[in-house]
Parts: sequence; structure tokens; C-alpha cells
Amino acid sequence: MSASARYYECIEDTFEEVENRLEALESDPDVTVAEGVINVTFVNRVVFVFSRQPAVEQLWLATPGGGFHFVWREDDDDWFDTKTNRAFRELLTSELAQHAGEVIAW
Repeated sequence: MSASARYYECIEDTFEEVENRLEALESDPDVTVAEGVINVTFVNRVVFVFSRQPAVEQLWLATPGGGFHFVWREDDDDWFDTKTNRAFRELLTSELAQHAGEVIAW
């Protein structure tokens, strides 16, 4: 089963937004994008990994705080963690502050 066109639209928009915001940080983290994965290494050597999971139509995020799986909710126009029900942007903002000492405003 292949992912829906809507999934690809949402994941592309989200990855572009994340990549742009990370590259705009003054600390200049190392951002590498390849094969549907964004690897980010911050100045404190902390690594975040964002990956597309089209087979299950999810966005996955790995941080020192854990692994998170997000599904798109059309009614909320955002991704939500499958375990905690936290919104992607809110969870990412929290993880960045806690582990990388970075602040991103959405």
C-alpha cells in the first residue's frame, strides 16, 4: 500500500519548514537531508533525526528524550504523537529546549 497524496503534501511542507527553521538558528547546527531523513547535530553534539514513514503515513522523530511517531490530523492541521497525543511543533520545541538548548518559535 502506498501513502496518500495528502500525506506526501503534509510531510513535504513539514520537512521544509523544519529544515528552514533549523538552518536559521544562530548556533548553525549541522543539518543533513537525504533519502527522506533529516539528521541534525547541534553544537552540544546532541542529534535529532526526523524521518518519513510513508508505509504507515507517519513522521518519526528521534531525540535523546525518546522516539516519537506522529500521524497527521486533518481537522487540527498538524501532526500528533501516537502515544502522548502531543502536537509535533509543541513537542519538538520542548525537546529542542531540553536537549539541544535551542529555541524555535513557530
